[in-house]
Amino acid sequence: MKIPLIVIMIIAISTLLLADESNQTFNLNIFFTNDVHGNIIEQEAEFLNPEFPPQLGGGASAVAIMKEAIKNIKKKGDASLLIDSGDIFQGTLVGTLSKGKAIVEYMNMAGYDACVPGNHEFDLGADNLKNLIEMSEFPWISCNIIDKETGEIWDPLKKYIVREINGIRVGITGSTTVGTEEMSFPENIKGLHFIPEIPAMQEAVNALREVEKVELVIALVHTGLPYDEEEGYRELQQTTYQQMLDKGYANAMEIARYVKGIDVLLGGHLHRGYQEPWVDPLTHTICVQNYGNGGNLGWLILNIHRPTSSITGFDFPADEGTLLLLAEDEFWPDSAIASYIRGQQEEYEKGFREVIGVTRSSLTRSGIGEAPMYILVTDAMRQRVKADFSFTNFGGVRADIKAGPITREDIFKVLPFGNQIVEFNASGDFIKRMMEEKIRGSRGGLAISGARIQYNPNLPDGNRITAFSIGEEPLQADKMYRVATTDYLIEGNSGMEMLTEIPREKVAFTGILLRDAVISYVQEHSPLDIEVEGRWDKNKDSSADEKWIKQFKEAGSTASNK
Repeated sequence: MKIPLIVIMIIAISTLLLADESNQTFNLNIFFTNDVHGNIIEQEAEFLNPEFPPQLGGGASAVAIMKEAIKNIKKKGDASLLIDSGDIFQGTLVGTLSKGKAIVEYMNMAGYDACVPGNHEFDLGADNLKNLIEMSEFPWISCNIIDKETGEIWDPLKKYIVREINGIRVGITGSTTVGTEEMSFPENIKGLHFIPEIPAMQEAVNALREVEKVELVIALVHTGLPYDEEEGYRELQQTTYQQMLDKGYANAMEIARYVKGIDVLLGGHLHRGYQEPWVDPLTHTICVQNYGNGGNLGWLILNIHRPTSSITGFDFPADEGTLLLLAEDEFWPDSAIASYIRGQQEEYEKGFREVIGVTRSSLTRSGIGEAPMYILVTDAMRQRVKADFSFTNFGGVRADIKAGPITREDIFKVLPFGNQIVEFNASGDFIKRMMEEKIRGSRGGLAISGARIQYNPNLPDGNRITAFSIGEEPLQADKMYRVATTDYLIEGNSGMEMLTEIPREKVAFTGILLRDAVISYVQEHSPLDIEVEGRWDKNKDSSADEKWIKQFKEAGSTASNK
């Protein structure tokens, strides 16, 4: 049968139109990580099942996913990026003992395109970070870390970069939490200033849009999307731009709202993963964020329309959303990467798998009050230096230990930062004021040893403690006590500004690693059987004894004057 010419022409034109339409769109696949904290190694997913945890393949499984995906991406004429929003190395033996080198080498092998420094990148000092940046085969970006001497962006960093991707100019910028100045030892960030994220980011985005003429902007921010998305958004709606500027710092949701011109934002710092992106209803910024500690790989697929250089939509690689759990039985580790990681483990984990004791019950943490792990750490600190009272912050205690054998590696995961024990003398009045600060608002206190504290959250801030004893005796306002804490907190970090009132010459820097004190304590007291014992008593009906509380109203606060 002879096909009419008009039919042939219609088929030909339709084919050309379909081909032209397909050439007008492509997918940009964004692979993302944040807060890996050295966890490129295989690990057990105890957060899924503490008793029978599935095995996670770590960085080798992540690379296996990307290798296979990129083959198909290239076949389709699509594109990909691999980005990270900070805190890459501090937290595991491989990451910390290699000073981050092993993690950067892995990132080079994996093919990262950009990274922003997190606050923990400064844990070993700015010079160490500079060395890591120099060995990186990808740029490090932050628009708000300023060299005090020059007034410009700190030299090893870039304010932003521009990439040409399938004919589209893509700009990538980033920012690091201004809280780094409060969370780092002063000598580790000497000469650096962390300026507020929103104005710095807006300036960088404006430069990308107006000077570099980019058509798509991606922001890497080491500050987090809120733990509670709905509550965070309610707070956002009640906050004005001026209030943002006045407080001087911002979370990722606030950056997405108040910085105009960002298309995609990757958050970090809080270890709270978002399975599906949060999209700001006003700016339409697409926000993503992974969980911490390397258990997942993020993957967002942007649909790009070439003629308008615009995002027409986005998609996920799986039904559950953007975050892929790196289950080893589902994503078999890449052999070359796995071999590299095993070699690093052999070098840096040697001797750390020695069993030092046993715990009969799980040693867990909590966001408020006390918990078995906090009891272990603070008791070990207090016993080691024979203090009356000891304390540390919740954030410095980084892992739980399940019931059973305890290894040196377990203790390292709990206390990876190398903090040392310090001692000082303080009056009872000073100690009470210090603890009052840590239960202001909705704060949950500190990890403590040697004391029992009762407080009423319904009472005014600064006057919530209704009973306080050290040892078996009520706290006395004018009595001097021997107190132990960490060198990190004595610098005023983590909201402990009061400690900077203590003259440095009155502080005893013991040189004892808190981690070593805990190891010794476990060895001496094994088997451990630690239970919560009421060190913090939150009692909404409690009131202070009038005679006891009167002494604190009359006292002149004193620290380290004897």
